Amino acid sequence: MRKLLIFCCFLATCGVVSAQSLLPASFGQWTGVPLAASAQPSLDQVAGANAAILKEYGFQSLQQSDYLRKGDTLHVTLYTMADPTAAYGAFTLFRSNAPDMRGSTLERYAALGPDRALLVVGNFLLDVTGKHIPHRADDDLSGLAAALKSKADPRAFPTIGDHLPAEGLQEGSERYILGPLALQQFAPLATGDWLGFGDGAEAIEAKYRKGAQEATLLVIEYPTQQIAARHFRQISALATSDTPADPNADHPVITAQRKAGLVSVAFVPRRGPYASALLDQVILGHDVVWNEPAPIPGEKTWPVYIVGAFAGTGLIVVYAIISGLGFAVFRVVMKFFFPGKVFDRPQSIEILQLGLTNHPVDTRDFYFAERGPKR
Repeated sequence: MRKLLIFCCFLATCGVVSAQSLLPASFGQWTGVPLAASAQPSLDQVAGANAAILKEYGFQSLQQSDYLRKGDTLHVTLYTMADPTAAYGAFTLFRSNAPDMRGSTLERYAALGPDRALLVVGNFLLDVTGKHIPHRADDDLSGLAAALKSKADPRAFPTIGDHLPAEGLQEGSERYILGPLALQQFAPLATGDWLGFGDGAEAIEAKYRKGAQEATLLVIEYPTQQIAARHFRQISALATSDTPADPNADHPVITAQRKAGLVSVAFVPRRGPYASALLDQVILGHDVVWNEPAPIPGEKTWPVYIVGAFAGTGLIVVYAIISGLGFAVFRVVMKFFFPGKVFDRPQSIEILQLGLTNHPVDTRDFYFAERGPKR
């Protein structure tokens, strides 16, 4: 029992060390002052009301550290999520609550504000606070992101955002929805999992504005068209109902539309053509154009595959001939030096006769030139 406790303590210590080793000790001219393990805050203390949604997205661990340089301080909070999809969802959650933040090319998903930065590096979400954040982006924050790339999950980010129309989209209003808790907070059309996360659905929400018209667009992607059709019937019933189970007071007018495996729902404050026009702009699939880019370097052309098929077939034929001749030579040699001992052993053969004639079968007739008496 004592050894088991020691082993568990060792594993726990390794886990703490691993968590502390995620943030670099330094980057650029900044020197880290990591918080002690006992001083590390909990997710509830840092994220507040968003803690439950982060756990639903796939939160794994939290780490904080301060970095100092010539009297300046950067406070860094590192959220380790289950995968890049969860990190992207956490990024949209935080950014949608910070309207003063603007997009940045620092990373694929990055946003900068006067005193705050959000960066997604694989399955990591970095929340950095300090003074003059935009002026530190290219040198300081890029160095911090680079230090985490080797530890990050390299898998791809979700592509559901590609279905959102670009016209009228309010920057930073996207919210990637991964579970019922986030759904109830952002799009409470009904109670429970009315969207269909149990069937593999994923959704993204964004706000739109065109002149005086405003709308909130919810795009839901399902694994198959059949699943999408089934849920679309349920969503349409909620959208057309005069008394939905939990109506959204801010957007009482609801319009729904389905395109193959996509279901789009528009929430608008008043009836009008804008909701239908917005739904018609939802992008289905990928645009195919005449000026497609050149093939990726290293990609083989179809003549190479045809020549390779013939060459491979020829190699197989050559191998079959060589191996057949080799076995034939081996058999002749063995018969010459060990006749009747390795191959062609009459005593090891059993023959079933149909009894059509009274002539007995001599197994030596199969192997030797000498024949029995002619019939």
